[in-house]
Amino acid sequence: MRCPRIRHVGAGRVFARALLGSAFGLAFGVPAHSQTAQLFGTTGLDPSFCQQKTFRQTVIYIDVMSIQQGDTAWASDLEGKLSATLTPGERVTVVELAPDQGTSQEVWSACYPNYSADVRAALAQKTYIFTSNPLNGLKSQQGFFMNGFGMAVTKIYQDATKQSHQQIDATQPPKEEIIEALASDGARFSQSPQTIRAIVYSNLAQNSSLGNVFASGGDLPTNVGQKLGTFFRHSVFYFFGVGIGVADDSTYLADSKAFWTSLMASMDSPVEGFGSDLNVPNEVPVTSYQYDVGLTLNGNQLFGKASIFVDSDGNLIDSWIGVDRLSFVSISGTYICGSSDAPTCSLNATTNGGLTTQSTSENLVMNGNDDTALKGTVGVPGALVFPISAKLENP
Repeated sequence: MRCPRIRHVGAGRVFARALLGSAFGLAFGVPAHSQTAQLFGTTGLDPSFCQQKTFRQTVIYIDVMSIQQGDTAWASDLEGKLSATLTPGERVTVVELAPDQGTSQEVWSACYPNYSADVRAALAQKTYIFTSNPLNGLKSQQGFFMNGFGMAVTKIYQDATKQSHQQIDATQPPKEEIIEALASDGARFSQSPQTIRAIVYSNLAQNSSLGNVFASGGDLPTNVGQKLGTFFRHSVFYFFGVGIGVADDSTYLADSKAFWTSLMASMDSPVEGFGSDLNVPNEVPVTSYQYDVGLTLNGNQLFGKASIFVDSDGNLIDSWIGVDRLSFVSISGTYICGSSDAPTCSLNATTNGGLTTQSTSENLVMNGNDDTALKGTVGVPGALVFPISAKLENP
């Protein structure tokens, strides 16, 4: 895994953060001495955290055309959510979206300083003579991390406020190439061996040749992935800030959700969260399972993938299943494997969208003697269900 690419944006950025007030300069909780040490001293974020084995990365996309002067609550929401949900060593990348040009630019990337419970226990048992216990420096390391994140967000905020963004008139919306901007970062998805949790702050006011979210009665976009030659496979998307700056459109949230759900489905990625607020659950996955999937549908044998993340209680987090020629959908529920109450493995989940039918959700139930092979059914109970199996990758 690559070492963190931390771009120090300079001392001027630190002062700029202070000018933005508490929402930026104080909400990240980084003391002034941490900023000085990172910018001018010999200490800083330890790159060794990137050497930990991880199963997810997070990419934060920020749409500069959606940022309103003086509104910084979204940045505080992001900071709080990252602190509550990042896994040890998880890479976080901040990307600026420029929908007026249909482009994107990576601003900052680093790995979250933390250790798993097993590593923490092992470090606590060791004796340190010539070096200090790494656990003692975790708080400072996390301060360096959040300081870097805060400076990246400040840079984007400053770029955005140099422009004048008026409220959007739904009858005469400006050109916004949001999906084109996201697709310009598509290589990240094709090259990543891990599931990508993409968190997008945008009003999602797409208006280009690929589709217009304001078009009443228009067809939903269904082949955008093929048109762009870009797919977001092995990812889950969370959209927030939806509708910011859009005036006098009472159905915008529902219309844009239908538009973007269809659009993202055509690019092989499920929408896990959607709304004006950031609704990423405050849960941390501790175990991951990657499966090759086989599905028998109307006599045809289809194949796909499933990615399952679970917390310490077996609850599914950022999990998905995708089958070729069908769809990619997120799943919620539980996966209990090898507990005292259930020596076998049991997946009980609900899909967020139709995988084998046109239903808005389906039941996915699979069981196995262990986690290496599962069998069960997927579909709508009492109507249409199909046999499905899963085989663990690299058992």
